[in-house]
Amino acid sequence: MVLELSLTEQRDRFVAFAFAASDVLMEVDQDGVVIFVSGSVKSLLGHSTNELMGTKVTNIAAHEDWVVFTEFLKKLQVTGRASDRLITLKSDDDKLHQVSVSGMSSPQRRGIHHLAIKRVPLAGRRSAAQVPEQPMNVLDFANSSAAMGLAARESGEEVNFTMYDVGWDHVESTINPHEAKALNETLVHTMRAWAAGGSGVGQVGKGKYSLLLDEGIDPQSLSNRIAEVAKERHSGLNLNISQTALSLSDVIDTDDFSAKFEDAMAYFDKVGGEKFNLDNFSEVPSKKPKSPAPPPSATLTASQRARRKGTTEGWG
Repeated sequence: MVLELSLTEQRDRFVAFAFAASDVLMEVDQDGVVIFVSGSVKSLLGHSTNELMGTKVTNIAAHEDWVVFTEFLKKLQVTGRASDRLITLKSDDDKLHQVSVSGMSSPQRRGIHHLAIKRVPLAGRRSAAQVPEQPMNVLDFANSSAAMGLAARESGEEVNFTMYDVGWDHVESTINPHEAKALNETLVHTMRAWAAGGSGVGQVGKGKYSLLLDEGIDPQSLSNRIAEVAKERHSGLNLNISQTALSLSDVIDTDDFSAKFEDAMAYFDKVGGEKFNLDNFSEVPSKKPKSPAPPPSATLTASQRARRKGTTEGWG
């Protein structure tokens, strides 16, 4: 018998397990300011409890993961919980190390969010060579997402394959090329923080992106956040974002995820977000029509044709 837990019960259970399994338990308010911290604070985070209290929790992140950690908190605020995310920290002596962060919002204390932070075992740490470049190209993203899609299906988890078109023509007509390039990088980091299981972001085309989202996340929430981030960086940008989300469990009945992803992204890049409205992957047109198989006679040698005819023609 499976018991349905209330949000309060889920929160209490999360906190109990967090204390048992994590090295540091932290509470932050709606602005990301630390209001409580306990555990192996100094050894793991490189700062004492007193140094962290009243400061922005994102200050502990290394520069390259600051945006990802910031968006992790935004995701937590919107959805109420956020699963494990690897975050790179930078200590006072400039040494970098990774921690795993998960979180859950308090159902009783509005605007309060619990963070469980734990060490990453050496064997589980990603080297620079293991971390795919972000954004990923279409083929790399298709292969990466295919592996995750299969794993999600086998474990019974629900994942959505989601694509966004932010309307890059408007971006290029509003800001200069250097600013546009920087904005693209910021949007990629923003989406990376929302991607299921750290699966990354694919660059489908100019202003077109693909990623996997946990089913519990409304794709429109991320769309709204993308528009907010662009507006925060450049007040003149009013993005008109179009999106599509396809549930893997409902629409894919093949193990060849990678080819399906690649086809869908190519089609999305071709027609744009407004015209892309596929109910399932079977509607994605094939890249190239398959040529009919040649007749047997065209693939046989003269000797083989002769043997089929029962003659010695061409045996020589």
